[in-house]
Amino acid sequence: MRGIARRTIVSLGVMAVGLLPAAGWAQGNGVWLVTGQEAALPPAATSTAGRAITRGPAIRQISPTTAVAANQPFDLRVEFAGRGGEKINPASAQVLILRGNNVDVTSRLKPFITANGIGMPNAMVPPGTYVLQVAISDAGGRQSIANVEIEAR
Repeated sequence: MRGIARRTIVSLGVMAVGLLPAAGWAQGNGVWLVTGQEAALPPAATSTAGRAITRGPAIRQISPTTAVAANQPFDLRVEFAGRGGEKINPASAQVLILRGNNVDVTSRLKPFITANGIGMPNAMVPPGTYVLQVAISDAGGRQSIANVEIEAR
């Protein structure tokens, strides 16, 4: 009976460790922001982010501000700020990787999105240049869209 219990525990442990990559966890406790399959897609041709004057929330990339090391953890920080005292609606956030037909990674980033912005410690990307299109709305329904660029070498 002891042998069966021990094998069950070991099997469950192996299964749990096997699920970590599927959940987005990787080497060095990093989380893949862009996967290898997504990186292999061609860059998207267009972006809906513009430079128009808007009453929607401000979106500002805090980090990274320079190239990051490919396949190594870095901090991704994007700040949201409401205009005219409006509160940010974090549930309205949408993040796309502008590759192929655009890859929606919002669900991957949900745990890191707050009313203050996106704070993803230990984000990882393969080598390349990536454009994330970030969209957020305030409580009044006004939306802003901005691009966040990440270069990995």
